[in-house]
Amino acid sequence: MKSCPHTAWSDLCLPLLAEGSEHRVLFDGMTSEVVKITLPGTYGDYYEIIDHRISQFDSTPEEYLLRMRWWEKLFSTAPSPIGMTERGQIVSRQKFILGDPDPPQEKVDQFLIEAGATPVRQSCWLWKKVEMDSRFEVWIGDARSDNFVLADGEIIPIDIRIWGVPISRKT
Repeated sequence: MKSCPHTAWSDLCLPLLAEGSEHRVLFDGMTSEVVKITLPGTYGDYYEIIDHRISQFDSTPEEYLLRMRWWEKLFSTAPSPIGMTERGQIVSRQKFILGDPDPPQEKVDQFLIEAGATPVRQSCWLWKKVEMDSRFEVWIGDARSDNFVLADGEIIPIDIRIWGVPISRKT
């Protein structure tokens, strides 16, 4: 196998913590981090409102990585990408957050409001945030309570979807 000169292949043998529709999540007790590995060919999704209906689209690997940058910018809790498997799965690390893994949805909604987000379709867990002088609205999806943790009185996003929608296409 040929690789970049600044990387090396390594195997992980960590216990499985969870598996969802997008990731396999492992626990690294040595670092108190979770290791997320995307499922083969799966990089999340994003939504647009077309003709007043929510339409779902598959994300590309580039969009998946961009999501992490926006997530970090907005909330400072994003996973950090660390590599890719031979099968094209993106591997990332994220601090393990100890707390209530399913806080009340009202607290999550209040957290998003305080972060400057407004609901697009709150009943579908879809929000947006508009930065001044930006060409994009930053949309936040899958903002369900089970994708947040309540730790030390604070709501912390641990598995959300974020993407940009050009202002000219907003609905």
